[in-house]
Amino acid sequence: MKVKVDVVSTPEFEMDYLCFGEGKQPFVIIPGLSLMPVTSLAGAVANQYRSFSNDYRVYLFDRIRQVPADYTIEQMAAHTATAMRSLGISNAYLMGCSQGGMISQIIAATHPDLVSKLVLCSTAPHACETSTKVLGNWVNLAQAGDIVAFNRDVYKHVYSQAYYDKNEQAFVYAEKLGTPEDIAHFIPLARACDGFDSRPLLSSIKCPVLVVGSNIDNVLSGEGSRELASILDCDIIMYDEYGHAAYDEAPDLHDHLHKFFEA
Repeated sequence: MKVKVDVVSTPEFEMDYLCFGEGKQPFVIIPGLSLMPVTSLAGAVANQYRSFSNDYRVYLFDRIRQVPADYTIEQMAAHTATAMRSLGISNAYLMGCSQGGMISQIIAATHPDLVSKLVLCSTAPHACETSTKVLGNWVNLAQAGDIVAFNRDVYKHVYSQAYYDKNEQAFVYAEKLGTPEDIAHFIPLARACDGFDSRPLLSSIKCPVLVVGSNIDNVLSGEGSRELASILDCDIIMYDEYGHAAYDEAPDLHDHLHKFFEA
């Protein structure tokens, strides 16, 4: 499968993205908060979403390259919307995971022409006590420069124990990855979650929405997903056995996505 990795360049920012697939319908993915760019894993992303490659043109957008100290979720949404427009994307099926789900809520509410269906995975309409504590600890570990301790804490909170045990060798290798530049990029992105609150805007979302969450979400809590589904009055899928990254762990999630997209 041919995967394109490129950059959207504007006078204000540069944003890396990847795309693949032969279909006409755009399927846009906005990933969660991560230490390193998700586009650096382009091959793995394409393999994970290969079942969409025949019917969709799949895009994944990273955050901008140069992140200001006071960057907000709303600014992330505005920049991602600009990047989508620059590539001629409209009426997309948009899926946001974790912080990417926060960004996606704002895009769907403020740029309705860009989104025709919305999937919100393991996200929330605002910060909570759990997320403030977990993200605050990640920022502290990142500031201390302890990459291994940082990555281990991320894996502990993001994945279920069963998933970690199954992939332990890969996690042990990956826990050493990360540079001072990655840390400097990560910290303002993580801090942006604390001031986020989409509730005043959610009534502006008019497209069909599917919420996906986990009852053992140790980052944003399952309550965040349930609150979103209640406010948006939409369908919700809640997992009991997968962690915050249920969007990576659940083997049946893509079946649910295909069904939602094709309805």
